[in-house]
Amino acid sequence: MASQVSFVQAAGYGINEQSASYLGTGFAGRASNAIDASISATNPAGISFLEGGRQISVGADVILEGGSFDGEYTRPRQIGSGNITTDAGTDDFQKTSFVPFGYFVVPIDEKWSFGLAGYAPYGIELDYENGWGGEYFADKTSVKVMNLQGTLSYKFNDDLAIGFGLIGSHVAGELTQKSWVASDDLGIPSGVIAGDGTIKGDDNTLGWNLGAIWNVNDSTTLGLAYHSKLDFTLEGDFDVEDIPVVGSKSDDASLKITMPEKIMFSATHKVDEQWTVMADATWTRWSRFQEFHVTSPNPDLDSYVPMNWKNTWALSLGTSYQLDEKWLLRAGYMFDESPVSNDTRTVRSPDANRNWFTLGANLKLAENMNMDFAYAYVKLNSASIDEAKYKGPGELDSDYGSISGDYDSSSHIFGVQLNYLF
Repeated sequence: MASQVSFVQAAGYGINEQSASYLGTGFAGRASNAIDASISATNPAGISFLEGGRQISVGADVILEGGSFDGEYTRPRQIGSGNITTDAGTDDFQKTSFVPFGYFVVPIDEKWSFGLAGYAPYGIELDYENGWGGEYFADKTSVKVMNLQGTLSYKFNDDLAIGFGLIGSHVAGELTQKSWVASDDLGIPSGVIAGDGTIKGDDNTLGWNLGAIWNVNDSTTLGLAYHSKLDFTLEGDFDVEDIPVVGSKSDDASLKITMPEKIMFSATHKVDEQWTVMADATWTRWSRFQEFHVTSPNPDLDSYVPMNWKNTWALSLGTSYQLDEKWLLRAGYMFDESPVSNDTRTVRSPDANRNWFTLGANLKLAENMNMDFAYAYVKLNSASIDEAKYKGPGELDSDYGSISGDYDSSSHIFGVQLNYLF
């Protein structure tokens, strides 16, 4: 199910939407507040403190379409002098999409607990309108990562536990755009002609996460978790179709990409029988992500996009209120720092700092079953772009021209999750 994730609302290519319960508090407390089995995705130690024995948590978040761009594409004329300028405005390149997840936890004995999980930690899917003015830079950008995780947690005593998760991770990627093809290589008169370029590939790798939870006292809990990087080498094909006169051209292609490590620190404090407050700080090493460099045996089919991302912080605060025996209400806020700036933003990563405003609730349906509901409004800061095309590292391709303009994006997210104890 998690392999179906498409566009997501998180800084860079990260995905926060791995739980509807934590979405309700803006993900505050996601590494310290052991409320259901979904904590295994953020802090594997948390499964030691789940109440009620064996537990299943399944659900999905849905992100509604949105995003707009207002700008222009400028390139040199192929014949004669001067430039050609084309309107590059477009809307709703972020499509409505689902982010499903599922978790299972079972105690082995008084000390050990075991869990299984399926969720999406990274991914992005942007799909611009056909024929939009920036199609020579990007049409579709799809990177989907799915994790299958086995978790073990050891509880030293009622106040301290550690956990380890072994992760099998799969990535599938697809990049499309209009592509120039040198006509000299095709046996026709000198110049460049355009075709529809598509790059597809996938890969598998192993990763891990490690965490600890400490109940400082009856009211306060601290959580710390580390998530390893995921190194991928996507192997696949580069196809250019609908080339005038020639038809199509293809070759092998490969892309090395690293999804970075991150560290989470969370705190949960129970104020009284009704109120609980939570906080979270997550650091992600996005500086590992320096380029999209697709290589092939035919250098003319190589594709290079400099990224030059920076490390980021995500900071959140949240609270919950026990209204009565059945209803628990939640609210939260998160500031999600972007790894890109005006100097490094591209049409394949139109990211910006974002503010999350979230609401949620948990409804007790029976002694062994409850359901979470959540809503988030995510507003990205206004972001400008001025992107040129590269032949390779440090080598501009002036024939492609440049695209410039401004992005304006926001999203509405709805989440639902069922928790069943047996």
